[in-house]
Amino acid sequence: MLIVALGATSAACVVPRQVLASSDDLADYRAFRLAEHPGRRLFEAQRYLERHPRGAWADEVRAAFDAEEAAWFEAAKVSRARAREYLVDLPTGPHVEAARNLMLLFDEHQDDADTLILLADARRTWATLDHEAARRRKVTETVLQEVAALLEPSTWGARLEGAPPALAGVLRGEVPHTWGGATHAQRSDDLFFVVPTPEGAHASVVELDFQLWMENGGVAEGVVHGKDLFVRWGEALLTQILDAARPGDRARAAAAVTEVLAGALEAALPAARCQVALQPGELLARACPGWTVSIRMGPGPGTEDSIAVRGDAKRVVRTP
Repeated sequence: MLIVALGATSAACVVPRQVLASSDDLADYRAFRLAEHPGRRLFEAQRYLERHPRGAWADEVRAAFDAEEAAWFEAAKVSRARAREYLVDLPTGPHVEAARNLMLLFDEHQDDADTLILLADARRTWATLDHEAARRRKVTETVLQEVAALLEPSTWGARLEGAPPALAGVLRGEVPHTWGGATHAQRSDDLFFVVPTPEGAHASVVELDFQLWMENGGVAEGVVHGKDLFVRWGEALLTQILDAARPGDRARAAAAVTEVLAGALEAALPAARCQVALQPGELLARACPGWTVSIRMGPGPGTEDSIAVRGDAKRVVRTP
């Protein structure tokens, strides 16, 4: 959701469906597009359609699945090995029963068909684990993408109607020209992920806000923040359940997050030149000609953690 405080009202813009797609929709579509093995591609396509029957890319994925699944089943008729591959890759595919019958025709051993069911279950389990690992990585990727946009020199002084590529990528999609009169812009995301435990899966979510403040029509300050942001992000980094109310868990999350952010800041604000004394509540602080960065963890559970970056007005180059 993108919320912008404007000086005047304006007509809404038409936005492509893909721009508004949820993070889960995009992640499952990527899994389909990146699958190299034909069987795995079909498996990811079927899973996408089951999870997102009206998804942003549902028409494309459905057309590919209909054409490729039929060809995959035709190949299954050639040999026992190909029939076996169909069952492993598409255990709930449209021709699964026919493929089972082919297996029995090629080899009368029912035990082998039962083994294929176990193999299919195992493949689904590994696919789920891969999917959840990707969602945990997505948390870090999103935070660092937003921080990188704030560390990009072209961001400072830029007008939102002509946002540079790094900033536009974070805002996602075409920026309405009416943003020229805005004093504040915000984008919010809920990033869902799962932490596996011996007792089962633990669902968690990072509530992430990206905010910009404008001065004289240009970007002057940006903040990435959220309630318990660093504890939830720490869960994704450490693959470990953390309690925001426990000091030890907060310390572990703070250490993990600080290590990642220190590495992200090093190129633009190296510690040797830009590190400054920490103020109360700060995990990391840098100040160099051009900008300042303050990374703060809230005092307790349910409070805001933030990564604040401010550009140096002397270095701002206004976009015409």
